[in-house]
Amino acid sequence: MKLSERIICKELCRHYNITIPISSKTELSLGRPYICETTQEHLTGHILICKNDIQSLLESKSMTDNFILHVSGGNAFPTYASSNVLELPETTDVFELCNFLQSIFDHYDDWDESLHEMMKLSEPLSALLDASFSIFNNPLILRASDYFMLAHSSVIDENSSLSHLVDPSANFENMTTCKLDPLYNQAKYNTEPFFLPEYLTGSRELCINLFEHKIFSYRLVVAEELQKIDTDMAPLLEHLSYYIGLCLSRIEPDNGHAGYSLEHLLRDVIDNKITDLTLLGNRFSEYGWLSTHDYCCFSLKTAALDRQNLTAKYICHHFEDIIKGSCAFQKEEDIIVFVNLTRFGKSEEELVTSCIEFLRDSFLKAGISNTFHGTYDLYYCCMQSRIALDIGTRHQPYHWIHKFEKLSLLWLLENATGSMPVPYACSGKIFALKRYDIIHKSDYCKTMEVYLKNHMNAMAAARQLFIHRSTFLYRLDRIKEIAGVDFEDENMLFYLELSYRIIESEGNVSMESFEDHEIKNK
Repeated sequence: MKLSERIICKELCRHYNITIPISSKTELSLGRPYICETTQEHLTGHILICKNDIQSLLESKSMTDNFILHVSGGNAFPTYASSNVLELPETTDVFELCNFLQSIFDHYDDWDESLHEMMKLSEPLSALLDASFSIFNNPLILRASDYFMLAHSSVIDENSSLSHLVDPSANFENMTTCKLDPLYNQAKYNTEPFFLPEYLTGSRELCINLFEHKIFSYRLVVAEELQKIDTDMAPLLEHLSYYIGLCLSRIEPDNGHAGYSLEHLLRDVIDNKITDLTLLGNRFSEYGWLSTHDYCCFSLKTAALDRQNLTAKYICHHFEDIIKGSCAFQKEEDIIVFVNLTRFGKSEEELVTSCIEFLRDSFLKAGISNTFHGTYDLYYCCMQSRIALDIGTRHQPYHWIHKFEKLSLLWLLENATGSMPVPYACSGKIFALKRYDIIHKSDYCKTMEVYLKNHMNAMAAARQLFIHRSTFLYRLDRIKEIAGVDFEDENMLFYLELSYRIIESEGNVSMESFEDHEIKNK
C-alpha cells in the first residue's frame, strides 16, 4: 500500500536527527523507495533517495509527485528548498536508509494484506480492529449511527484503565451528552475523517462515518487513550474503513430461526397477527416466557433529539441491559418494552423505581400497563401502555411516568360518549342547573357536583363550599325543584356523577358548546 510524506517523516524521526516539515503531506500517495542517481523522469509517486546534486531532479516536472530524501552536508537545503525535499545528514548510509524505508512499507503492507484476508474469510469485525492496533496504537471502536457499539479492540478488555470505553453506564452518559451537542449533531454529515473533542466522550476521538445508500449508518473511532493522535492517521483510518465497510455490507441481518425472534413474536402480537392462543403460548415458551409468568409493558415517547440522532435503537439495548427479562424495540415513533416481571425478579413498583432515572436522563415519557398474568393478553398489555402514554402526555405533560391504572377512568370517560357530542351524552339536568345559575346568579350546578364528589355527605359538602349545613340542605331542595333530581334514584345519581366527570375531563369546552347551542336555538 502507499504511504504519506508525513508517515515517512515520523518513522525517519525515530532513527535520524531530522525535523518533520510542516508542509509534509498526509495523503497516501507514495510508493516504495528508489535510490536515484539520474533524473529517472519515468518515476512518479515514489520516495527517491539522492546523494548527489539534485538540481536536475528538481527541474524535472515529473519530480513534483515524488518525495525526495536528499543526503547532503546540510548546506544544500537552502539552495534546493522545496516542499517535497527532506534533507538528511551526509553521514546517512543510503542503502541502510533504503532498507529501513522498505521495512516501513513491509509493515503497512502486512497490515493491508491481513485486512484483505480477514475480509475474504468473513472474520469478526473485532479481528480487523485488533489487526489495526499496531498502526494506531490506540483502541478502536465501531459504533452504529445510534451510538450502539458493534465491535471494539480486545485491548479494551485486557486493560482495566480502558474499561470505561465499553461500560454501559458511561456510554449512556456519553450518548446523552452527545445528542445535546450541536457539533456532534453536525458531525453525522461529515464524509471525511474528523476529530471529536474530549469533552464529549472523555477522550479525543478520530472518527470517520460510514454510509449505506448515502445514509449515515456507522462510525469508526480511534480513541486517544494510549498515544496522541496525529492528523497523519486520518488517511489510515479511511483505509481501514474501506475494509470495514465491505465486511458490513456482507453481514446479513440476524433473522434468528426461520426469520423469527422474541422481538418478531412480540411485534406480531401487538399487530394482532396471531390469534391461535395455543400456538402463541408455545412460541413464547421457546424464549422462556411462560404462561405462569407476570408481565407488563412500557410505551416510551422518544424525544425529538432521539429521532434526530437515531438513538432509539441504543435506548432499546440500554433498557434491556438495565432491566433483565425485557425486550425493547422501536414501533413507529415510540419504543415498546415488554418486561417479564417474573424473570426480572421484582414487582412493578420496583421496576418503575429502577428505571425512572434512566427515563428522566433520556428525556423519555413512559406509559405503563397494569400487570398481566400469562402471555395470552400481551396485546392488551401493550394497548394499555399506549393509552396511558397518550392520555398522560395530554393531561399530565410534566410527568415522566403515566400508569394506566391511574388514568383508566379518564380513558373510559373520553370513550363514553362515542360519536355523540359530550353535551348531548351527559345528563340534561346538569345543564338545566347551569342555565338557572347563569340567569339567577346562583351556584346550584357546583353544589350538586360537590355533593356527588363527597359521596352525598351533606356535612362534608357544606364544609367544602364554606356554607352552613342548613343552607346546603336548602340548596338540595331547590335542585330537586329546578332539575327534577331524585336523590333516591341510584342510577340517576351515578349518571349525574359520570356526566360531571366527563365534562371535567373535556374541560370547559363541553359546557360552553352546550350554552352556544342554547343561544343559537333561542
